Amino acid sequence: MEKTINGHTKEEAITLAFKLGFESEKNRTSCSQSSFHAITTVLGYRNPIIFKALSPLQGGGADSSLNSCGAFCGPLVVFGMFFGRDYSLWEKGETDLKASMLGEKLLKKFHETYGSAICKDIQNHCLGFTTRFIKDGKLDKEALKNFEINGGHEIVAPTIVGRGAAWAIEILWDELPKDQDIDLSVIPSMSEAEKMLSEKIKNP
Repeated sequence: MEKTINGHTKEEAITLAFKLGFESEKNRTSCSQSSFHAITTVLGYRNPIIFKALSPLQGGGADSSLNSCGAFCGPLVVFGMFFGRDYSLWEKGETDLKASMLGEKLLKKFHETYGSAICKDIQNHCLGFTTRFIKDGKLDKEALKNFEINGGHEIVAPTIVGRGAAWAIEILWDELPKDQDIDLSVIPSMSEAEKMLSEKIKNP
């Protein structure tokens, strides 16, 4: 029997992660939050504090497009959540590179697909131009409008987020514990159990 995580087979989990990532980015935006939401929802590990903290990583960091794509950052944070160096190792000055090694696998996916994991490079690859959403402390409404007109939040960013989430599930799959295989065939149905309980009460 195929192993599952949170009730999903590997193929189901990958497909669902893409769809959740796509839907989240299209309807609520924030590539960093949407990718994190998709992955952790599929795996059953939502974390509202980390989700909130991911907000300023969207749009290439501070909505500048100058740094790592949020759809790359969200999965990296999930890798760190599961396999990052904890305080005890940090205090001892000891290293743990597991999360970074998983991150390198994701980085290769981004480079193979877009030639980069930098937001502005990916935008240029997909749209032929780049967008800096916030500049000099203000939202650039004209830049955002141009991004939207060209399908930025209709198909481009949602697809990038969905792919990032799906790739992360694929990378994580063999690293995480699977659902336990429990034999339920010997467990009575609710009606059978209620009948047995009634008999027990009558004949203690």
